[in-house]
Amino acid sequence: MDAVGLAAEHPALFAQWQGGVLRPTAITLAFEPQARAGRRGAAASTVFVGEWVDVACGVQEPAVDRWEQGLIYPTWEQLCKLSALTRTPLEKLFTTPGPFDGLRGCVHDPLGFALRQSFHTAIVAATIDAHPGEASLEEIANAIDQAITDIQDQIEMKTDPLTIYINALLAETNLHRPR
Repeated sequence: MDAVGLAAEHPALFAQWQGGVLRPTAITLAFEPQARAGRRGAAASTVFVGEWVDVACGVQEPAVDRWEQGLIYPTWEQLCKLSALTRTPLEKLFTTPGPFDGLRGCVHDPLGFALRQSFHTAIVAATIDAHPGEASLEEIANAIDQAITDIQDQIEMKTDPLTIYINALLAETNLHRPR
């Protein structure tokens, strides 16, 4: 079934996509065998590498990498292709673990960590506004600039996801910060 048919068949999921509920970490998890096949999948090696993944999702390399980095929001059609390629139900892409599911990537880079936790509203808006087509390069560049500016402000105010996550870990373990 095509993306339009899937949108009609799954209006709630399409609405979640429009609302920016999808997270970059969900895309990364879709490529991990253990996320799809439980313990049996953990022993399997992933085959989702290289340019053919981008082609299968209907994009040019390195677009899928940019999805995982939180820099580009996939279109509904691209997300449906990702779901089919990885055999990950669309529902699962919107119900992955909470935003701080471990220190998945960029632990020494608060900006990168923040981008991987959720798509910034400006990045989502650029894609949704262009639906059903793709946003222009200028729109995406402006959205990324806005996201980076906002996240840098959060880092300055110590309200960024990495600082919040680390503080929560410290509180849970009763560890104290070095003086």
